[in-house]
Amino acid sequence: MSVTIREIAEKTGVSITAISQILNGKGDRFSEATKKRVLETAKEMAYKPNFFAKNMITSHTNTIGMIVPQVTDAFFSQMVKGAEDYLNRYEYMIMLCNTSNDKEREDQYVEELLHRAVDGLIIASPNILASQVFERLRGKNKPFILLDRQRNEQKEGRIAVDDYEGGYMATKHLIELGHRAIGIIIADASFYNVFERFEGYKACMRDYGITVKQEWITSGDQTMEGGYQATHALMKTEITALFATNDLMAVGAYRAALECGKRVPDDLSVIGFDDIELSEFMTPPLTTIRQPIYQLGEIAAQFLLRKIEHPEEKMGNCELDLTLIERGSTKRIDSQQKSNV
Repeated sequence: MSVTIREIAEKTGVSITAISQILNGKGDRFSEATKKRVLETAKEMAYKPNFFAKNMITSHTNTIGMIVPQVTDAFFSQMVKGAEDYLNRYEYMIMLCNTSNDKEREDQYVEELLHRAVDGLIIASPNILASQVFERLRGKNKPFILLDRQRNEQKEGRIAVDDYEGGYMATKHLIELGHRAIGIIIADASFYNVFERFEGYKACMRDYGITVKQEWITSGDQTMEGGYQATHALMKTEITALFATNDLMAVGAYRAALECGKRVPDDLSVIGFDDIELSEFMTPPLTTIRQPIYQLGEIAAQFLLRKIEHPEEKMGNCELDLTLIERGSTKRIDSQQKSNV
């Protein structure tokens, strides 16, 4: 059974009221000797304050709500880890909500997190931008951070990367290897960041004077299965290279290419986006655009805790750098392959 303040009082001979004030950091009027005796006894007896009672006193739950679209996605699990590791250092817990890209569930989770009096929210969702939850959060004066979502109306608390630039970088890499027929796998319009990568792809192709054929563009779920199905469709075209707008789809693309008799990178160069842990261990290792996923979560937690502790301060915005990671899945095209395009 948990130790009570009354038991500490019996052992130390100090009143319950005095012990309560000392343990809650309000014991300035007591002598140093008394405070030391109480604190040492509490530690010896492994005393832990009642969570709900403490919450009533401090108006804090030391809990952060975090909403992600798919917790099994390696990208979001790494992002959650970054936030969780930072919060644990300050004795905060994460209440994690997985929405499975369901907008109604997202709205329900926001309401539930508010009901459970979390101190703030970290939101990584494409659909949340189209909902009315911002007004609810502002009305409750609840601080929140939007993660990996560049296109939104927030003037503060935005942490993201330049997806447009990332799409341009990926496409430029393939073009500089000699590729002209470059396919791309995108997602539905709700994935704002993928839309920006697509815009970067189109801009780069245009800058190099390459006309994009409609059959080089296909869409799929942001999963291995989505990449697999989309690549099967693209293998019916003349493409020599493929930009999968996330690494999970690139994994599916490998399998589809193999089933269609194509070797990566000899017959098909493939570049991904994210640099999840799996990318380095694929065969061949995946060339990709690295975004600092762990740091996205870590910085979000840092910004949010700062806002919780200093509500009068304005939260900053942060844009993190992208890096091209060259591995074995892309290859310079020879002149004969180029002339056949």
